[in-house]
Amino acid sequence: MDEFALTAEEFVTSIKAFVEVSDEINDDWRIHERGDEIHKSYIRKESFITLELHDESTLCKVEYVIFYNLSYGVPSFSFNIWNSSGSLLSLEDIRQVFSINITREEFYSVITQQEHPLFGRPYFIMHPCHTGRLLAQLKSKSKNIIVTFLSLITPLIKLELPLEYGL
Repeated sequence: MDEFALTAEEFVTSIKAFVEVSDEINDDWRIHERGDEIHKSYIRKESFITLELHDESTLCKVEYVIFYNLSYGVPSFSFNIWNSSGSLLSLEDIRQVFSINITREEFYSVITQQEHPLFGRPYFIMHPCHTGRLLAQLKSKSKNIIVTFLSLITPLIKLELPLEYGL
């Protein structure tokens, strides 16, 4: 099957449509456009979630960012999570919190901590290498590729995606 790829313009059209729904349902996604560098546009959401860390419930601040991956031509997902004392969670904490039923090595091949290509700071980033293949299988059924993309990853990252996005 062919790989899926978006142009930067298609990505921006999709994130704008996504944010329109977000605004209607008060889901707090915000668009950040870079007019002269359209490929650097992104959407961002900040929230608070309760996570089980080291056998106790902890209120954490989370920041989600969906940006355009120029190399792969797909949406990419990045995030950061801070505990209640303001410390960034470690990659191992993230692996334990998400409790995905895969080996440590498999997890580290999916989520890595690296310098964000737009912000120049460390973020946890889901590797985009399989995104194109997954989206290629669903593109004909998708009303909005961002919704489709998020529906594939939200079970892994404990991000709730309201049903209104799919209507």
